[in-house]
Amino acid sequence: MVIKGVVAAAALAFAGVSAHAAEPTPPAPSPTPPQPPLNESVRKVRDLAAATPSPDGRQAVAVYTDATEDGGRPHLWLLPTDGKAGRQITFSSADNEPGERQPAWANDGSALYFLATRGAANRIYRLSLTGGEAEPLKIARPATGALLSGWGLKLDEGKAVESLVATYAVSPDSRTLAVVATDGDTAVRAAQVKKKDDGVEVGRDDERKVRLYLVDAPTGAAREVALPDNVESVRWDRASNALTVVTALADEDLGPASRVWRVEAGASNVVATELKGLPTSVHTAELSPVGLVYEAQCEVDAPPGCSDLFVQDPGAGVSRDLTRDLMGSLGPTVILAPDGRSVTADILVGVRSRLARIELDSGKLSYLETPAANVHAAAPNQAQTGWAIIASSATEPKAVWFTPRLGATPVKLAGPALVPADWPVTPSQRVTWKNGGLDLEGLYFEPKLASGAKAPLVVMVHGGPTGAYQDSYSNLVHLLVAQGWAVFEPNPRGSTGRGAAFAAANKNDLGGADYVDIMTGVDAVVAAHPVDANRMALIGYSYGGEMAGFVEGRTDRFKAIVSGAPVIDQFSEYGTENGSWYDRWFYGRPWEHFADAWRQSPLARVAEAKTPMLLLQGESDPTDPLGQSLEMRRAMRQIGAPVTLITYPRETHATLGAAFSAAVTREPWHGDDLRRRMIAFIADAFAGKKP
Repeated sequence: MVIKGVVAAAALAFAGVSAHAAEPTPPAPSPTPPQPPLNESVRKVRDLAAATPSPDGRQAVAVYTDATEDGGRPHLWLLPTDGKAGRQITFSSADNEPGERQPAWANDGSALYFLATRGAANRIYRLSLTGGEAEPLKIARPATGALLSGWGLKLDEGKAVESLVATYAVSPDSRTLAVVATDGDTAVRAAQVKKKDDGVEVGRDDERKVRLYLVDAPTGAAREVALPDNVESVRWDRASNALTVVTALADEDLGPASRVWRVEAGASNVVATELKGLPTSVHTAELSPVGLVYEAQCEVDAPPGCSDLFVQDPGAGVSRDLTRDLMGSLGPTVILAPDGRSVTADILVGVRSRLARIELDSGKLSYLETPAANVHAAAPNQAQTGWAIIASSATEPKAVWFTPRLGATPVKLAGPALVPADWPVTPSQRVTWKNGGLDLEGLYFEPKLASGAKAPLVVMVHGGPTGAYQDSYSNLVHLLVAQGWAVFEPNPRGSTGRGAAFAAANKNDLGGADYVDIMTGVDAVVAAHPVDANRMALIGYSYGGEMAGFVEGRTDRFKAIVSGAPVIDQFSEYGTENGSWYDRWFYGRPWEHFADAWRQSPLARVAEAKTPMLLLQGESDPTDPLGQSLEMRRAMRQIGAPVTLITYPRETHATLGAAFSAAVTREPWHGDDLRRRMIAFIADAFAGKKP
């Protein structure tokens, strides 16, 4: 294309004609679609990410994220548990700083720790609650000599490289911080980059070791714990004497390779002892009187990410799977009780996430009463004399609730509002149907309708495929219902919340029976609700976007299809994404299973595509790279099918996914633009307009 342009310009110049003058007048920009109801105010919504009660239970610290129009940065708020209004206690000093997060209390309640990025370094900060500025902990590795560390430490640039903190854990007695930090660039590497001598050997030069440091909390003095691999997680024992550490190789593309270690924190020479007889998929582990409690890949064949809870007998070295037969999905919250004989865990069952207590000796599970319909997170103070629970429902945005003990009546704490007060809300309705011998379910939302009227329907497909729609507050659902449209959220086979076998039911069948699950779910909704079957659209992001690609080539019952960050070609995506282990479980190495990989590629059916498609793609997406959407656009254009691709600079898979979901983002206008285009695209299709 460049050569043709140069030749044409040269020919015009030789003939005595100005090449510049011969250039066509650029077309006028497309008119910007009008703002649909509520979309502009999405830039005013906040988010709530975490909350932890103080040691005395009189207040909780919570992480609230500013609205997009205010920068989209998270900050710490103190919320009294007596009903008084909360107040913000941390602030970012520059627009490019990403805010404060991951707070933890000192055990006497006098100070808070948190993570924040200031300049180029991600550090732990300590904030005294009696007044004063937060002070940073700096850990640096000099080229020679002892490790440098301390609160407010002054570093001589060029002589030491500061480590970048990834996470940390405060010991129960608050005397020691277990700090997980990544090596920073060396002075040699920085000099190479400066003079552009910066070639990278992938898998070597682009990986930095993730190390564990034990830091004396009062002074900031640090000791490194020598471990062979990268540190993934750390858990303290109740006595603050030892940690359980999980490490893994930097590159897990060949499969999980985790190892578990016991670290004696009080020893003068810190020694790590590997714990044997454990699976290579362990991702958290903790010592208890009953044995080693750990989470690892489900024992039955299931997609990567399916977790079971295990206990390893310390004498025999044999593990018991406590949740093998769970007809739900174990979530990320697993908290050991003070006596070490049970855990509190969050478990997704169907469309509802709940807290449960699991007895470690017997495996007995009992569900606990919690606020609202859906629990997003739960955290206690060290003594577990106070719990902060984040919960929501379809009509209630997330909020922090406090209770002195699980099962007691919780109190809702007064934090800032997450959505504008005038936002309408629509209750959810549970939908059930059957397909292929499976019982299936989803959620349906209906706008206000005049008597006898029918609503257009938007079908939303979740990501994963091992994800699930939950009966919780969704900004996007309320935004779509505000357009006068009904919304259907199906959870087809492959979703979480129904047990490991259900999550594994679409193995080597992406876009197969799960597609039929969704279509039969649409049939159930049309049969039971006032829906206009002649005006339906389907939208999705990630695997939802991939399913949108499958739908494009298989049916013409939808008037519009929106695909965000899809997989289109399993071959090219497998080779260019940032990790292949998850995909490999579904269909194997594509060059060894050519027919399977091609059958499960939306591109295989593109010749049948007819429905107008809108593709939405982040240019910096490492999960489902830009090339996937480019392939679909090119193929659809060449067969004459209507297609539009919108790309967004700087957006990754996660950040554009937040924009798609009408959540808070750091980009001030991308989400606004994306949703405006998406809603206008669907509205035009429902109105019969040609793209």
